[in-house]
Amino acid sequence: MVRPAPPPAALQQYEMVLAGAADRILCMAETGATGTSKREDKLAEAEIERAKQGQAIAFTLTLLSFIASIVFFLFKQSIPGMAFISFPVLMMIKAFLGR
Repeated sequence: MVRPAPPPAALQQYEMVLAGAADRILCMAETGATGTSKREDKLAEAEIERAKQGQAIAFTLTLLSFIASIVFFLFKQSIPGMAFISFPVLMMIKAFLGR
């Protein structure tokens, strides 16, 4: 949470009590705003990275399932082939309905 800087009159009073206090207060406010921004940037980057990893895992599982279904169909095993082909189809349906 970023706190606003004190009004100019208050800064002037701080400066009268301690020379350089107004500058220090403004520096603290700037540092707080910058720190918040950097934290939010890191959180956004982490969320993007997590989404990329999820997409990579989903792609890998879909590809493996599709390959397994082809192998089962080549060996005339239609029931396991249908079971494995249903996963990629369901993933595609989910992807299109999720938009």
